[in-house]
Amino acid sequence: MGLFGGVKETLRDKRRDKLCANLNSVGVDARLAERGLREEKASTPRWFRSLGLIEINKSPINFVHVIYIQTRYGRHYSTLYLIYDIGVINKAGLKARSKRVKERPIIGKVKDVVWKGDLGGIIIQRLNEDEYLKQELIRARHDVKIGTCPDINYWKIETKGYLTKQVHEKWEFYEKIARHLKK
Repeated sequence: MGLFGGVKETLRDKRRDKLCANLNSVGVDARLAERGLREEKASTPRWFRSLGLIEINKSPINFVHVIYIQTRYGRHYSTLYLIYDIGVINKAGLKARSKRVKERPIIGKVKDVVWKGDLGGIIIQRLNEDEYLKQELIRARHDVKIGTCPDINYWKIETKGYLTKQVHEKWEFYEKIARHLKK
């Protein structure tokens, strides 16, 4: 590695590396995936930059994809959880999201979370009936999006922001959503 290779490594965004280490610290069998896999390219919109994939073993979640977004308002991160399912090939464009229901609009306390979208009645019903998911979403203070990537046969769970503590602390939460999608 020459002089420029060392500078490049020093300047490289290491959030994916930190996230992988945090997942391993809570018992998730995770390792950094090689760059350029088809899962990385298919799930990244053109105007976002991929920081790479983390491969997950022994979980319904196969990959965690960390994405960097630079806007005029600053730097943002998004995390995608990719779940392989051969049945997704017939479900192009399906999506849903959690919606926080407040006691009073805008400033009220969150009293419930409901899932809305076109994933199909059974999946939406299972997500809405899961009390554990509701309580975790109320505590998390953010919404979650679910969608399909039919070109690579994956479901994706998307969260905005990059919070390494939240990702590894909420791992059971994301796995539970993945199990509902694979049923």
